Amino acid sequence: MNGQYSSINSSESSENDGPESPQTSGRLSTLFVRDVGKIDSAMFDPGAGIIGQSWYVDVWLTGTLDENGFVFDFSPLKALIRNTLSSTLDHALIIPVGSQTVQFSEFDRGERWTLKSKARGESKDARWDYTSPKGSVFPVHTVALKTANIEQEFARILRHRLPPSVHQLAVKLREESIAPTEASYRYTHGITGHNGLCQRLFHGHRSRMEIYIGEERRPDLEHFVVREVFGTNVHIATLNQIKSGNGEVGCRGKTDEPVTLAYSGTLGSFEATMPSNRVFFVENETSVESLAREVARLIKREERPTDKIRAVCYEGIDKGAEFVL
Repeated sequence: MNGQYSSINSSESSENDGPESPQTSGRLSTLFVRDVGKIDSAMFDPGAGIIGQSWYVDVWLTGTLDENGFVFDFSPLKALIRNTLSSTLDHALIIPVGSQTVQFSEFDRGERWTLKSKARGESKDARWDYTSPKGSVFPVHTVALKTANIEQEFARILRHRLPPSVHQLAVKLREESIAPTEASYRYTHGITGHNGLCQRLFHGHRSRMEIYIGEERRPDLEHFVVREVFGTNVHIATLNQIKSGNGEVGCRGKTDEPVTLAYSGTLGSFEATMPSNRVFFVENETSVESLAREVARLIKREERPTDKIRAVCYEGIDKGAEFVL
């Protein structure tokens, strides 16, 4: 393990965790699990607002060997890590609660968050208000989010779920490798009718896009959609999610006037207010299937090609949907 990973020693988490340190014992060994999970989250950046993020998760354990020669059995370790991710980072909005741009209040059924962002060159703050059931937000005790802060916070939580025989833990959140020439973007959304964590209004993805006219891939159109239509960072919503404000299917809002989205699901009630120019509207539901269809329709309107259009939209890492028009 080296400095690029966020690690937790036994002495950092408990005074009584294990009799020896990794530096002094010759009976210790290190176990690693790369890509133990892929997670999709949202993050609040005071300079960019709420953005989508996707990571691979890698974990290292250093500990005492048991009678079978294991630091930890792989099968229960993977299950433990994945369960811990599901109850913390995955499909959550990650917020730096030490920032002066963050305000928080709690009530019986959930939490209220007020967030203010100011992008470089903009004259006024953008405001984000989020009301959600408890557990929808993952707080990190820092002024500004860095990947190392999030790794450290998750490592502390995971460390307390491991036995004393584990002396050291390291976590790495790793982004998918996307070439600088490829069109990539970040989006957030909440799927109203979903029965799981996808119904959280602010979870998100870091994604790629592919557009084909006939058999020819069109990087120029991919960059056009990502930059000009989505603005690189965007929230995907439907008209039936609107509580106040306006929207149009197939378009992003034209002004920074607020739009409020609200709905209820099996997890509880969600409501968020944000600048309308950060919202792109689709029909029916905010699934990646709907997004791919809307992108294909948009290219049809803008380009009017005679050949078929194929839009491929990714939902984070290694998954997505395509639509042929």
